[in-house]
Amino acid sequence: MATIKKQGKGYKITVSHGYDINGKQLREHMTWVPPAGMTEKQLEKELQRQAVLFEDQVKHSATHDGNIKLVDFTALFLKDYAYPTLKVRTAYGYEERMARVNQALGHIKLKDLKPGHLAAFYANLQEEGMRCQRRARCKVDFKAWMKERHTTMAALSRDTGVSIWSFKQMRDGNVIDQASAERIASALGEKYDQLFELQRDMTPLKPGTIHTYHRILSAVLYRAVKWGYIKSNPASCMDLPSLKDRKAKYLDEPDARRLLELLRDEPIRWRAIITFDLLSGLRRGELLGLRWEDVNLDAQTITISQTSNYIPPKGVYTDSPKTATSNRPLKLSRSAFLLLLEYKQWQDAQREALGDAWMDEDGRVFTRDDGRPLFPDSVSQWFTKFVKRTGLPKVTVHSLRHTYASLMIGDGTPLVVVSHKLGHAQPSTTSNIYAHVIASAEERATNTFSRFDDLVVPGAELPRDEKKKAAGE
Repeated sequence: MATIKKQGKGYKITVSHGYDINGKQLREHMTWVPPAGMTEKQLEKELQRQAVLFEDQVKHSATHDGNIKLVDFTALFLKDYAYPTLKVRTAYGYEERMARVNQALGHIKLKDLKPGHLAAFYANLQEEGMRCQRRARCKVDFKAWMKERHTTMAALSRDTGVSIWSFKQMRDGNVIDQASAERIASALGEKYDQLFELQRDMTPLKPGTIHTYHRILSAVLYRAVKWGYIKSNPASCMDLPSLKDRKAKYLDEPDARRLLELLRDEPIRWRAIITFDLLSGLRRGELLGLRWEDVNLDAQTITISQTSNYIPPKGVYTDSPKTATSNRPLKLSRSAFLLLLEYKQWQDAQREALGDAWMDEDGRVFTRDDGRPLFPDSVSQWFTKFVKRTGLPKVTVHSLRHTYASLMIGDGTPLVVVSHKLGHAQPSTTSNIYAHVIASAEERATNTFSRFDDLVVPGAELPRDEKKKAAGE
């Protein structure tokens, strides 16, 4: 609603249109001077018309705030919304992706940003050679480099905060994350280009990556609309490359048993981590955030109360669980706790052997050899190598969570129970992820009643295979 105030020979018309990011009310003003010769009644009528027109103009056109460039609004979005309200890892993902977006679109004012700009950007992302140059390879003999300086990979990891796995990759001539390479060079006092060379990946980005860029850019622009910078979101009407129906990868029961058998010959730490993950279905961050105080050996339960994550600027850090329902108690099998007891004996021996060098601060269950938190990627990398070495189906650490869920669903566990154990916000999330597993379970459930076919249709002969199913053979 416009307000009108007499000001000299004219009238000041003010229209409010929301609040800025600091909670201050946004107002637009105009001055209208009536032409000479108007009667009082004509003046009043025209003044009201001018107020309505101005209010409509403010409501349906971008305000001066729309002059802010996308790159500058992104900085506001990260500072005032993403980092204060989202998970650190999520906010960091926004920052990383938007840096790429702003290279192409950051110079454009919000009010001038059109769907065509976004379409051109997405099309460009699908071209060959458009992957970010975020991988680096050590170009010196790293073994010789360490020998000259009388140091080890463990010492370098401790001094730089970079995972020992990254140093192993350097030693073996493999690529590492560019951010890690930059941190290593800086911490070691070496020039980046003397120690590393960038590795350019020419393969096109996958459709899923394009969708990720779109989702993040759309979220940023949605906030611009909500804060009153623009009137509509140009990302809301985009056509994106189609995505393949991605099914969750998991191990069937025979392969899960084979995995457990193969793990018997592995070092106790890795055997315990991978086996316990399979028996609990925890997310990787939940697994590595688990503390001994969260474990009740007598009741055979664990409580998920924190996660352990990693981003390059921050290193390994502790955070709250993914969602409110992720913070949950879990009843596990007896074998899971027998495994933990065996592992704890090994860890206690490690602690005693290291004495003051043991660096565990909060009683983590799964740690490095000296008690410090594990780098999450070190678990993934070890498991990837283990799978390749043993010839298991190509699965990841997260596939163990899918295996846990799939085996429960296949065994007839109610979906609401599976959802709770996984820490999903709602059962529909579980049913969407494991739709194909549920379909197989439903088919088996239907076959349960095949044993009554001869009574429903007397004298009907079933094919031999169906007889076997009905008999449970």
